Amino acid sequence: MKVIKHLVYTIWQLPQDIIGAVIWLICRLRHRTSSIYKERVLTEWGLFSGLSMGHFFFIHTRQDQITTRHEYGHTLQSLRLGWLYLFVVGIPSIVWASCFEKFRERRGISYYSFYTERWADKLGGVVRVK
Repeated sequence: MKVIKHLVYTIWQLPQDIIGAVIWLICRLRHRTSSIYKERVLTEWGLFSGLSMGHFFFIHTRQDQITTRHEYGHTLQSLRLGWLYLFVVGIPSIVWASCFEKFRERRGISYYSFYTERWADKLGGVVRVK
């Protein structure tokens, strides 16, 4: 039964898992450290941002438990949304991170106030001090 459950979840998250597996492979070829965190593959990579794709997530360093829990929250979003994750969470989150930095600075808006990030924090059990 457990194998069937994992197969269904993998198919449900197939686009994210394919992207995540490719990034994971690239990281492993570059000798990055990987481990299992709550049934997900956690990999440390050289970038200062996090990324979650299906059963895979990538952070700068494992010592940062807030980022680890936040990115784990994104993996739970992927599990809930399946193929829609890339459109509902992934793309808006990337646009929010890369295109609105000056807007956030001018208005004093936290990166984590965006709906995708608030939701990931909630699912990951992250409480941010304002």
